[in-house]
Amino acid sequence: MPKRRSSLFVLALALMAAVAPTVSAQDLPGGPARIYVPFAPGGPTDVLARILADLLSTRWGGRSVLVENRPGAGTIVATAALAKAPPDGSTFMLATNSFLINPALNLKLPYDTVRDFVPVSMIATQPIALVASKSFQADTLAELIALARQAPESLNYTSPGPRTATHLAGEMLQQRAGFRMTHINYNGSAPALTDVIAGRVPLMLDVWHSARRYVESGDLKLIAGAGLDPLPGAAGTPTIAATFPGFNVIAFNAAIGPAGIPGPVLEKLSADIRTVVDSRAFAERTANLGIDAKGNTPAELEAWMRQEIDKWVRIVREANIKGE
Repeated sequence: MPKRRSSLFVLALALMAAVAPTVSAQDLPGGPARIYVPFAPGGPTDVLARILADLLSTRWGGRSVLVENRPGAGTIVATAALAKAPPDGSTFMLATNSFLINPALNLKLPYDTVRDFVPVSMIATQPIALVASKSFQADTLAELIALARQAPESLNYTSPGPRTATHLAGEMLQQRAGFRMTHINYNGSAPALTDVIAGRVPLMLDVWHSARRYVESGDLKLIAGAGLDPLPGAAGTPTIAATFPGFNVIAFNAAIGPAGIPGPVLEKLSADIRTVVDSRAFAERTANLGIDAKGNTPAELEAWMRQEIDKWVRIVREANIKGE
């Protein structure tokens, strides 16, 4: 073969290798991979897991990637099962905020949150918003703080559930702003939103994707975003962090595995997940979920998780919240 044609052939092979899916992964075990979901089928975490499983299967040359729903006990059932899974990189879980909040609640957990697991990669985050019924007297965070400080009784607020990130975001706001609110418990976002829209509860913290359509329709008022960045589609509304620097509460999904996964296997698994999460296919299939797809390294995720655990320990201790 002439030298020029040989060079072009080698270049073509290199380009094909660069764009082709990873058919074999020598550092990963054979057989089916499993993604534990700590909720029942049909919820947002389950939907995200199934998209991730499908795209990982493609990247791994058709390897079976199974989604196993293990709901119960505020995500503890699935987390305990993960702690006992083989540490070979074949099994991981999509963790949510509860994974980091549970150790702050003085629960008798059947595992050690730090010792028994290894972070793999962030998958996605979602912004959280503070909204109010349209009849609420305050329109801004400053007006809310002034009203709450002058009110003879504590204001009521709600969230999709007790001891969630949205519930604790309200506790965090009270501690930073110096006023009191009473959390009204609901089981899920839908019934809580119904009562806030009806004016039976004045305030709510919820993921922005859930509350946004009611703000845009005029059924709710947007008071502030709970993260560091402006809310998508509401850049003109200040964040709580603009008044209280460092205030940052987001919802997240992250891949975690059982402790003991060998380093090369962990790095390979993390890299493959990051490649999928950063892909156009993942963005297209999750476009309607209101998420910010975001992968990172095990070290980056571990550092962030430790900070989050420390934050929730402080918030829960000051609020004297107990687990059940």
